[in-house]
Amino acid sequence: MTASRRIALEVLVSVDGGQRVGQALATASGLDALDARDRAFVTELVNGTTRMRRALDTLAAPFVKRQLDADVQAAVRLGTYQLRFLGTPPHAAVSGTVDAAPRRARGLVNAVLRRVSEIESVSYPSPAVEHSYPDWMWGLASSQWGDEGLAALIAMNTPERPQPRPDGFVQGQASRWVCDVVDAVAPEGGRLLDLCAAPGGKATGVGPQWSSVVAVERDEARVRTLNTTVTRFRTGTPVVRADARQLPFRPGSADLALVDAPCSGLGALGRRADARWVVGAAVVDRLAVVQKDLVQRALDAVRPGGLVVYSVCTFTHQETTGVVDALIEHGIQTLDVPGGHWRRHGRGALVLPQDHGTDAMAVFVLKRPGLSRT
Repeated sequence: MTASRRIALEVLVSVDGGQRVGQALATASGLDALDARDRAFVTELVNGTTRMRRALDTLAAPFVKRQLDADVQAAVRLGTYQLRFLGTPPHAAVSGTVDAAPRRARGLVNAVLRRVSEIESVSYPSPAVEHSYPDWMWGLASSQWGDEGLAALIAMNTPERPQPRPDGFVQGQASRWVCDVVDAVAPEGGRLLDLCAAPGGKATGVGPQWSSVVAVERDEARVRTLNTTVTRFRTGTPVVRADARQLPFRPGSADLALVDAPCSGLGALGRRADARWVVGAAVVDRLAVVQKDLVQRALDAVRPGGLVVYSVCTFTHQETTGVVDALIEHGIQTLDVPGGHWRRHGRGALVLPQDHGTDAMAVFVLKRPGLSRT
C-alpha cells in the first residue's frame, strides 16, 4: 500500500499548510485511481493522523533531535499513527511509510519509527496531550461540563460513520434528529425557511408536509453545493443567496424558520479532523453574537405564533443556552423538544457524542409571540 501512504502523505502536507482535510482529499492526485479499500485507507490515515497529531508528536519527540521539514514531520506522524493507533504490524507500518517518505529523509524516518515501535508503555504529560486536543479546548469542556465534557472530547476520537438516508444522502444522525424536530413541532407544515442551508441536508431532509421549503445561503461556493444537493434530493426547492441577517422576504411570511447556525463546531470534531487545530478560543464568544442576531432575524421572518428551530453542532454554553436565554429576556417563548434521543439542556435539548455515538448537537424551539394561525 505504498501508493496509498504516499497519497496520504501528500494530503497531510497540504493540510499542515492550511488546507482543510475534505478539500485536500477531494483534490488529491491519484486518489481516484485507487480501489475502494485503498481510498478508505487513505481517508483513515489522513483523518486519524490529523486528529491525533498532538499525541503523535509527543510520542516521537524523544527520538527527533532537530526541527523537521513539514513533509518529513508528516511522514513521522503518519507512521506513528499506524503503529500506535491503527495497530499496524511494525514491519508494515515502518517499511510502508519509509517507502512513501521523501527520499532525502528516509533514513531518519526509519530510525524514528523503529524507536517508536519499541515503546512499551506511554506516559503523556497531560490528558489533553494523550487525547490530542488543544489545552484551551480541554479546559473549556472540563469547566463547562466536567467529566461529561471530557467524555465528549474522548468520544469524538472515534467519530460517527453516518449511514445514508433512504434517499441516499449521507447525513449524520444528530442532524437527522433536528429534521425530525422540525417536522414534529409543526405537523401541519406550511412554508419553511432554512436560513443557513448549505450543504442542504436539513432542507432536503424535512418531511413532505412542507408545501414550500426555501433554502438560504450567503457564501457563493456553498450556494453551488446547496444547488447540487437540492437538485438531486428535493427538486424544486428555491435556493436564495442572501445573508440571513438581511433577508429579502416580507417579515412574518414563513410558518417556521430553521437556523442551523454557523458555530464553533466543537461537537463535530470527530468528522472534522483538522478543526481542533484551526478553531481558536475567541471564536466561541464571537459566534455567539452572530447566532443571537440570526435567531432574532428568523423570529422576524415567521408569522405571529410561528416557530424557529435553532440548532448548533456544539456544546458550549455561550452558543446554546446563552443565545436562547438572551432572547427569553425579551419575551420569546420556548417549546419542549420532542424525541427520546435528547437530554434536557436549559430550555432546549442536546445530545453529546458519548450518548449515541453521534456528533454533539443542541436544539431549541422558539415561538414568536402572537396569535397562532387557526
